[in-house]
Amino acid sequence: MKYFPLLWAALMRRKARLLLTVMSAIMAFTLFGMMAGFKASLDREIGLARADRIFVMPRFGFEELPESLKQKLTAIPGVAKVTAQNTVEGYYCDPHNPAVAMAVDPDVRGVWPELSVSAAQLAALSQDQTAVFLTRGYARRFDKKVGDMFPIKAPDRQREDGGQTWAFHVIGIINDMHTQPGGFALTSLKGVDQAKAESDRYKGGIFRVLAADPRQGEALARRIDRNLANSATPTRSFTEKSAYQNAFAGSGIDIGFLIESIAGAGLFMILFLVGNSIAQSVRERSVEFAVLKTIGFSDAGIILLVAAEAMTPCLMGAALGTGVAAGFASIFPRLVPPGVGVPAPAVNPAVAVYALAAAALVATLAAAIPAGRIARTDIATALSGR
Repeated sequence: MKYFPLLWAALMRRKARLLLTVMSAIMAFTLFGMMAGFKASLDREIGLARADRIFVMPRFGFEELPESLKQKLTAIPGVAKVTAQNTVEGYYCDPHNPAVAMAVDPDVRGVWPELSVSAAQLAALSQDQTAVFLTRGYARRFDKKVGDMFPIKAPDRQREDGGQTWAFHVIGIINDMHTQPGGFALTSLKGVDQAKAESDRYKGGIFRVLAADPRQGEALARRIDRNLANSATPTRSFTEKSAYQNAFAGSGIDIGFLIESIAGAGLFMILFLVGNSIAQSVRERSVEFAVLKTIGFSDAGIILLVAAEAMTPCLMGAALGTGVAAGFASIFPRLVPPGVGVPAPAVNPAVAVYALAAAALVATLAAAIPAGRIARTDIATALSGR
């Protein structure tokens, strides 16, 4: 405790410099916390992604796959279950208010069991072709409750009557899913299909396939594409796990490296700022350090004092910055457009500990050179500098 008054006096010596350093540290560690949270979230999603679940999509363009393809897929050796899925994409009331309704088959839970809807709720959808379930986040976003109408205007999805507005009514609120932080609406595939223009009917959009053997997911995806290569609807199939792992492969971006680089840039900025601040402070107080040595303070004690002076703004910035990042992560689902499968950053206690450890490391590195200078300082030389 005898060092605390000295530490406090050193920190308050230049209040503006301390304030700017702490604010810079907060901004840098907010960025660091968000990037570390995104990395943790992506790693979690890749770990949870299933290698036995396959997406079957059209190989060329955005042409929807026909509903009849379901029977062909079911007949392929190694396929356990198949379900079709489509979407109604448009906006609610205003073009700046994007909205998406996922249209699913009643058997969707056989392939996608983690979908936050029960078998009874799926049965209710199949009985009412204009019914829709909203996730809690979606209901908050659009201020909807059970019994409300939820119209989606979809310019690219024309109805049989020539209109573009799909008038759904809300029959229930379901739990959010971490893989869809923006939320979604869930409706009946059969209902959407029967309401479409006649030329667009009997199309399943895309298919989800469950492999009988989890170890053969990749092989089954290739087999599906080979079997349908010469058909009228060639496909592009891939497992859920490979979809997460290769999400940015098409653009040549290594998302993990990008996130780590951004986080590293934030830490380097703090290292530069704190290092410069401590070096300047030590130069200004060289005589004071000589006096401390003269009255009996050891080199180790003075070096610890300088290290504590460097650590204080870093740890404050790390704690506050991680808190800001956690606050941003909590509102992230409201900022993500509906239907975008970008997981929310997981700013959890592990990320906070990581940030504090990084702050301590940065402070130690920043204080190393000034501390070495203090250790080499000769008392007589420093005092004569007055």
